[in-house]
Amino acid sequence: MRLLDFRDRHYYAELLRIGFPIMLQNLILSGLLMIDNVMIGGLGDTAISAVGIANKLGFVFVLLMFGVNSGASGFSSQFWGKGDLVSVRKVLGISMQICLVAAVPFFLVSQFLPRQVMTFFIGDARVIEQGAAFLRIVGWSFLIQSVSATYAIQSRGVGRTRPPMYASILALLVNTVLNYALIYGRLGLPALGVRGSALATLIARVLELGLMLAIIYGRKYELAASVREMTGYSREFARRYLGPVLPVILNEVLWAIGISMYTVFYGMQGVNATTTAQIMEVMTSLFFAAAFGLGNACGVMVGNRIGAGQEALARIYARRSVLLGVGLGLVMGAGLALGAPFFLSFFRVGPQVAAACRIAAYVLAATLPLRVINLIMIVGVCRNGGDTVFAALVDVLAPWCVGIPMAALGVLVLKWPVYLVMALVSLEEVVKAAFGVWRLLSDRWLNNLVRDIHAGVVDGQTPAG
Repeated sequence: MRLLDFRDRHYYAELLRIGFPIMLQNLILSGLLMIDNVMIGGLGDTAISAVGIANKLGFVFVLLMFGVNSGASGFSSQFWGKGDLVSVRKVLGISMQICLVAAVPFFLVSQFLPRQVMTFFIGDARVIEQGAAFLRIVGWSFLIQSVSATYAIQSRGVGRTRPPMYASILALLVNTVLNYALIYGRLGLPALGVRGSALATLIARVLELGLMLAIIYGRKYELAASVREMTGYSREFARRYLGPVLPVILNEVLWAIGISMYTVFYGMQGVNATTTAQIMEVMTSLFFAAAFGLGNACGVMVGNRIGAGQEALARIYARRSVLLGVGLGLVMGAGLALGAPFFLSFFRVGPQVAAACRIAAYVLAATLPLRVINLIMIVGVCRNGGDTVFAALVDVLAPWCVGIPMAALGVLVLKWPVYLVMALVSLEEVVKAAFGVWRLLSDRWLNNLVRDIHAGVVDGQTPAG
């Protein structure tokens, strides 16, 4: 089978069937973030910086949830390829328990230490005050997201990608209307400013979870598991689960902390630099949505083939997806560069921030092909191929050993403007891509995690309870 065989309709049909809803869901989430920032932008640069920095705690939390469930997706996709729904539901249960426990400290920090979180990133008193008020409200959504993220990401492993998409559409609509009403005092509701945005987000998250559970359990889909089905696993099953999943959890947490450190350096350059970074993060995420669809679809397809014992086909699918990712990255980069003036027109920012954003768009557009390759390799190929330790090492060491030192060099030594610091930071993507392509060609990423696990039985052991 040729690497880019356009006659292989099954591959492209499956890629579209799995990837398009995920892409649309991420586009909706990115649109949600952009709408938040555009509406909050009406309150000024300080409000944009405050909400952007406050969301860094949520950013670390979301990536922790993604780490748990992305690591678990290697099991769920391989179990599903093997036809073992019993074990898929056990993976769902373990993942949810970990996520619920992990949500508690994040919630407590948001309620009792919000000012300390803000002060870590920036010293501006106005930004700190508004960000702390936002964090106290939005922190309640962490408990909701621990459940919704588990169902949403685990649904991908069984190819059931539409329920999370429908729930995200509802969240986008609710959040948009409530943002308009609660930030500025429309539709008979009070004007709450940044606190109104936080409250809108919280309400949208509650409704998002409610709709997703209603669809999954109402239609009795694969993840419509009872408490007994989710908790009836043995210690050996849990041990086998944690082996490859723990590196992914550590990977996402350390990576998120590393990425958040960039905000510390941007904060040293002032509110304008922080606002520029926040706006560019929102704009880039809009164009990066398609890459999430391709990366996650690749992971499901690769994991399913490994679980079904079709390892040669899994290798072809992995390489084909990375090659498609290069083309997708080039298209996305061109779109970001050409579309930057249009998207910037929605933000009410000063001329200095607008000028910095226009240049930063070109810088980040040039890195998008590398970022797509790295996403597909780490999230799609390595994690679903059971190569989680390698993925964690590359994904964590790149920002800590390359990105953060480059940020420090640009801000503290060279004193460059924010867009040139972003260019230095992007060198981490070059390093990750080089190691990722080498790993892909070596075929060392492919590991069958479920070969000796049958319907929840591991090496002859039956589940407890």
